[in-house]
Amino acid sequence: MINFFLIVLGLFGLWLGADLVINSSQRIAKSLNISEASIGLTILSIGTSLPEITTHIVSSIDILNGVEASGIAVGTNVGSNLFQITMVMGIVGLFVTIKSNDIIIKRDYLLMLGAILLLWLFSLGGFISRLEGIILAGIYLMYLIYLSKKEKVRDKNPYQTKYIKDFILIAAGIALLLFSADFVVDKAIILSENWGIAESFVGTLIIGLGTALPELTTAIIGLMKGANDLSLGTLVGSNITNPMLALGIGAAISGYTVDKYLLWFDIPVWFLFSLIILMFFYRSHKLNRSEAVLCILMFLSYFGFKVFYLRQLLG
Repeated sequence: MINFFLIVLGLFGLWLGADLVINSSQRIAKSLNISEASIGLTILSIGTSLPEITTHIVSSIDILNGVEASGIAVGTNVGSNLFQITMVMGIVGLFVTIKSNDIIIKRDYLLMLGAILLLWLFSLGGFISRLEGIILAGIYLMYLIYLSKKEKVRDKNPYQTKYIKDFILIAAGIALLLFSADFVVDKAIILSENWGIAESFVGTLIIGLGTALPELTTAIIGLMKGANDLSLGTLVGSNITNPMLALGIGAAISGYTVDKYLLWFDIPVWFLFSLIILMFFYRSHKLNRSEAVLCILMFLSYFGFKVFYLRQLLG
């Protein structure tokens, strides 16, 4: 239990570091007159994915040093994304009708589904190679370049040096993220060994939910400010960023062994739930309250099955 509470402490550090980076990046983006949807799909999705990105980097360094942490890294990625696209989407949808548009549905959401499918295909052999990691990250960078060309960036006050404070805060936030990620990964490995369970279970059920807190916070803040495009863009963008950039960087460093339970249960469930939610948006370009409840129930059914299976596994 001590290690469990230390993980929670580390997750708070991840949340605090991400919050510093997100707020500073958002101020810079708004000053440059970038649209809310693009802020969500790019800057905020990368910012809120920093806990997953740093967890991947630290896990990959551990792997290079002889400590197997693939289950923590991949499990965290999948668990975080599942929580975001179902539970976080559902919570936001309970309070407001989430509206979408053809661009997000036909471009970004389809890319999200493609990212999940590509990750599953790369995992089929039970191992994601460094080359496959480079391919995932490379596709994401091309996506960012494409989005940047669609935006007309314009500094409203080009002669002011107002970004210095924000860049310092971003650097401080990244430093806190790296420290916290290293702390969480180390304690998670110890926890999985003490409990006698697979690292992927710890990654999906504990760390995955914890690292999704920045997306939950950002979505709720967007809701409070009436910025629906910001909330939806962040959730969809993060589900693109995590499997492609975060996991791609980690795999490019060390390669990952993929747990068979992740391959044949968690990743397919993630794809299926994402496809169902796409149907909600595709039908009416919005997510109503009853559909939001279904999103929450989907995650609870997944979580309940994992906990039940975990208890069976522990005997």
